[in-house]
Amino acid sequence: MCALDKLIEKYKIGDIEAMSILVETYKDELYNLCFRLTFNKHDAEDLFQQTWIKATKNATKFKDTAFRAWLFKICVNQHKDNYRQLMRRKKFLKEDFKTTYAKDYVLVVSNRGESVEQEVEKKHIQALLISNIDKLPEKQKIPVVLHYYQQMKYSEIANTLDIPEGTVKSRINAAKKKLKSVMEGELYV
Repeated sequence: MCALDKLIEKYKIGDIEAMSILVETYKDELYNLCFRLTFNKHDAEDLFQQTWIKATKNATKFKDTAFRAWLFKICVNQHKDNYRQLMRRKKFLKEDFKTTYAKDYVLVVSNRGESVEQEVEKKHIQALLISNIDKLPEKQKIPVVLHYYQQMKYSEIANTLDIPEGTVKSRINAAKKKLKSVMEGELYV
């Protein structure tokens, strides 16, 4: 157990500052995960807050595991709960990244030595990839986001999702095949 993981133990016995240090340490990584799961700033902020609330309320349930993995597990489970609620209400709304991307790109043109055409193509491919990741089934989307955007190892993902490591590999592989096929079709490669 590393020093950061021991902070949760301090919080359990009443050290409020310990949780502040954990929040400060993991806020960027957790927000990144929240955004990658929701692909929407407002929903990411809500998920971020819900995750920290659950983490503080359930601190007594923390076992001798890595705090980061435990926190990400709370986040993923909260995301799944939110998703199920949206589906039950049949008000599932999804942001149109192609439209958002187009609006954003018109406002900001990067000057990194690339031609405007190269920059537009690169941004277009990124937008397509994000859009297609968002369309993956949740069982594939979550492992892909955890692996490629949160740099989690297969074993960490397996622990976070309570599934075998082989299942993680299988889901990521299936998602990669699906994304490759869709992207090639959309890009005419």
